[in-house]
Amino acid sequence: MLGEYKDRILNVHPALLPSFGGKGFYGLKVHEAVLQAGAKVSGATVHFVDENYDRGPIVLQQPVPVLPGDTPESLAQRVNAAELALYPSAAALFCAGRLNISNGRVETAGPLPETGKVRRALISVSDKSGLLEFARGLAAQGVELVSTSGTFKLLKESGVPVRALETLTGYPEMLDGRVKTLHPAVHGGILYRRDDPEHAATVFRFGIEPLDMVVVNLYPFSATAKKAAPWSEELIENIDIGGVALIRAAAKNYASVAVLTSPEDYHPALEALRAGGGELPLQLKKDLAVKAFKHTAAYDGEIGSVLAGPSADFPETLQVKLHKVHALRYGENPHQACALYTRKAAPPFAQLQGKELSYNNILDAYGTYQAVLEFDKPAAVIFKHVTPCGLGTGTDIAEAFERAWNCDPLSAFGGIIAVNRRLDGRIAEFLAKKFVEVICAPDYEPAALEVFSKKPNLRLLKWESFPADNLVLRSVGDEVLVSTDDKLLFGEKWEVPTKRKPTKEEEAALRFAWAAAKYVRSNAIVFSDTCQTVAIGAGQMSRVDSVFMAGHKYEAFLKANPKPATLVMASDAFFPFPDALEEGIRIGATAIIQPGGSVKDKEVIEAADRLGAAMVLTGVRHFRH
Repeated sequence: MLGEYKDRILNVHPALLPSFGGKGFYGLKVHEAVLQAGAKVSGATVHFVDENYDRGPIVLQQPVPVLPGDTPESLAQRVNAAELALYPSAAALFCAGRLNISNGRVETAGPLPETGKVRRALISVSDKSGLLEFARGLAAQGVELVSTSGTFKLLKESGVPVRALETLTGYPEMLDGRVKTLHPAVHGGILYRRDDPEHAATVFRFGIEPLDMVVVNLYPFSATAKKAAPWSEELIENIDIGGVALIRAAAKNYASVAVLTSPEDYHPALEALRAGGGELPLQLKKDLAVKAFKHTAAYDGEIGSVLAGPSADFPETLQVKLHKVHALRYGENPHQACALYTRKAAPPFAQLQGKELSYNNILDAYGTYQAVLEFDKPAAVIFKHVTPCGLGTGTDIAEAFERAWNCDPLSAFGGIIAVNRRLDGRIAEFLAKKFVEVICAPDYEPAALEVFSKKPNLRLLKWESFPADNLVLRSVGDEVLVSTDDKLLFGEKWEVPTKRKPTKEEEAALRFAWAAAKYVRSNAIVFSDTCQTVAIGAGQMSRVDSVFMAGHKYEAFLKANPKPATLVMASDAFFPFPDALEEGIRIGATAIIQPGGSVKDKEVIEAADRLGAAMVLTGVRHFRH
């Protein structure tokens, strides 16, 4: 038979021939002999079979290190993994006509020609979502899978054909998993240029197998950082090293290697692979490479931020990671492009119905919901053009809403409404007859949703929460102003410098008016009673002009509502002159609340005393620009 099939029979032997070969060297006997001899390296050999036992021309060899403590069984297991990888490679070269025997030695005609197809994929993932379906899809396309540790175990136990990474490298993972893929056999297979003959010859000469796809997602540092202390062993061990190196290597060689960093990449890549007959389009590989570089940059940035720890001061370099939620039709005006981003995984609200939110809708929605959360009692706030036009509290949410609406119904047209309790059917029935843009609430009664369903364009937002640690970022050209948010309502100061002290009712009204003024655009003036704004003057360049505006609004209020039993005035910043205070008292305010701090404070206090008004100084300013 050997004569009939000369140079056509391949055998794989569990050692590096010519050592530990010949009669009697088979099965565990080979590995027992290796260990008895004290050899430091064993391996696998594929050779042609001839008349001499285990002496035929050698085609390929794969070294396998002998480890301290190895038994014949443990060594056999690792050598067998190498055999299973080596034999198909030799058979492929033979079938492609790349092997030639000359003078008892095998000469290889060089590597197989590049086809552009994905031949082999390295898979090493922490997040195993969707992995089995994807791996089976790759295998069905003829892609050989190579994997590490936990990923290898999952694939093998699930019946997916897979090679252990050590069959590529000849080394097991070590140092508690810190070193797995950092090896020339891995990075050479990723980084060599397929269009460079010298690169191809080099990897072939060293027996490096091509890796045309890298599927990696990184150790869950972010999730670990939420529960582990900075610099703790648990946190440090969740800093991925090999995964980042794999991703960057594959992304650098994007023309030949596809890099997938998220389970959401699996379906598009698999579909493209099927459509391309085993090849992936260049643009897809470019897109995946860009995503990969962004991914590793964000990962490293987060590690740096977490290990640096919180700082009382703003850092020299501020890294802000923003996730795109979706594009908007336009920005503040139709000729401006716009998109919504979030620092979190998703915005703090869900849209239940209605048209797409606009740039201005989002500004007003955030403003009005933040304002309504300032109140512990049932409260309602109506915003228009990023400033309130009505605020109210009550024994229930319907009463609070009625008070807010009655402040300025004309401005409420087309406004944005927020309540801090479940929105009920009574409010829904009323609003069904009005035009409003957006409604914000922590929840909605089924009856309210039924009513609103008949107004399909009305945007309903269900808010889960409001961020407690947000920064305020505002761009000014190429620069960005960054500040903490205005979370403070009152400080430690509550000073009454006037001769007359506020009555109990006036103090309650002053506290309500101050909370309302916090959310009004500067210069801000608010007239209110204990539970309802009755006039708001906003956004004027002169504070006294804001008082004049509020006076005009108060006249309109009195035409449809009774005169408040208590009327106070709030100013978001100090009075630079007595004129604004005097005009407020003329309109009817009997008590005033303001920060104080003007060089004219003495004159302002004297004016209040002269006119019989009480005044409170808070020491806190609430500018809003």
